[in-house]
Amino acid sequence: MLGLAAAQVAAAATPQAPPMVLPADAAASSAGPGADSSQWIIGGVPGGPTAAIANLLGATPVEPHLGTYRIARDKARTLAKRLKAAGLLVYAEPDVAIERSGYPMDLFSDQQWWLDRIVNPGDVTPPTVTSRSPLIAIIEESLDPLHPDLASANLTGAKSLGPEADWHGTAVAGIIGSPGEMLGIRGVWPGARMRLFPSGLTCSTASKAVTRAVNRGAAVINMSYTFPSGTCFTHFKATQYAVRKGVLPVAAAGNTGASGNAPVRPAADPHVLAVGAVDDASMIAPFSTRNDGVDLVAPGVKVLAPYEVEETGGGSTGVKRTWAELSGTSFSAPMVSATAAWLRQARPNLGNLQISRLLTSSATDLGDPGRDPLYGAGMLNIEKSGAEPTPPSDPYEPNDDIRWINGSQIKPKSPFLWRAGKGKRRLITATLSKAKDPADVYRVMVPGRRRIIVNVTQLEGDVVLSALKPGAKTIFKPGKKLIVRSDRPYPKTEGILVRNLRKKPQTIWISLTFSSAQIGDAAAYKLKVARR
Repeated sequence: MLGLAAAQVAAAATPQAPPMVLPADAAASSAGPGADSSQWIIGGVPGGPTAAIANLLGATPVEPHLGTYRIARDKARTLAKRLKAAGLLVYAEPDVAIERSGYPMDLFSDQQWWLDRIVNPGDVTPPTVTSRSPLIAIIEESLDPLHPDLASANLTGAKSLGPEADWHGTAVAGIIGSPGEMLGIRGVWPGARMRLFPSGLTCSTASKAVTRAVNRGAAVINMSYTFPSGTCFTHFKATQYAVRKGVLPVAAAGNTGASGNAPVRPAADPHVLAVGAVDDASMIAPFSTRNDGVDLVAPGVKVLAPYEVEETGGGSTGVKRTWAELSGTSFSAPMVSATAAWLRQARPNLGNLQISRLLTSSATDLGDPGRDPLYGAGMLNIEKSGAEPTPPSDPYEPNDDIRWINGSQIKPKSPFLWRAGKGKRRLITATLSKAKDPADVYRVMVPGRRRIIVNVTQLEGDVVLSALKPGAKTIFKPGKKLIVRSDRPYPKTEGILVRNLRKKPQTIWISLTFSSAQIGDAAAYKLKVARR
């Protein structure tokens, strides 16, 4: 038995649980986003048994490492039923269509005002691009590598499907890394290494593109598209996988500001750097989505970028490659993606989430003082980000709940924070964010017939320290799985004692969440585990 008494505190907010949505009856086929999808996504525990069952029914893997499979609507229930019978079913959802964040274009102009707002082109020299420079993955349906702004770009994997499909990705790629060939605009990082990973038009294809980008060595992933919040859990798994592998996901915050302001995925997901849009007066764009998940902003109104349209005449059809002023958070995100990759080269000792924090901590504050739902931390500031002090690290991410570290969502399991034979103690420093990282969970092995002490120094913000039993599945509403909890007011040190009365070692879960007394978005702490 493991356990000690502990004070009770208010329950933390419960994050989105894996969905269990299967094809509805014909009479209810229009209920909810994606209910009429012809394809479904079924997620199982990653591994051979899930793969065997999925293959037997002809399902197509979205990403085997994540245990996700795409299958025709009429076979979805059968696959889910068989996985459930084997104790392997994790979630099910429709393969919904992606929605671009691009806004209707405005009048053409040859003024690239937006670059001057985030960097001083006359004073700052971008890093020299080499074959080892960080790779920026562009998740788009397609783009046109023959546009003058991209013809000599450092771009691989390019695929053109015609102007209607190409224009969006062409603009994104030009904003990121057009090499300044005197034929158009200069990208934020001229000549940056870019690779297109075709997104297709659905949840499964976009999610697969993200995992392919991770597996092909991307350092930063640009996602200038959205899904309705609450759909495409598969994409959430893909970005969590990216974070686990040390990649930084960057997303357009969305364009719902003038139409209900609904949150969108992937921008609202944990650890994804969400970028809103401002105009040439540094005012929030009317269309830019506003919520606590917005991390920072960049120009996104009348952004001059490469563009193309279908041109007909004389009985033939061709492509007109030109430039246009485009509006949307789609065109703000690539500015941040390019800067993130630039920083990864300039400051190679920093991890993906440190780069993310560096970009927000160096942003030029706009709107209300501090972080706010309109501007996040403020406007992207390339010069300041290069000189900002090193931010604290945040190891073991994603570790937002037990399911993200126990192998049931992503293989393999996260390593133990501490276990017998690895020294008498372990000390780490980590951070939390109400908007993007509300909880941290760690695996700790308690030796047989021994006890451990866990202490947490509250460096910033007010946190709660908890220990949960080996059989716990989630830290939220743990019920009888809670062993002990410590919730002392900031800045007092939290502390718990856990004893293993059995002969064999047992794995427990140590969690850090926000106290109900927390004010503000951020917290930082120092965690020490010691054997007694």
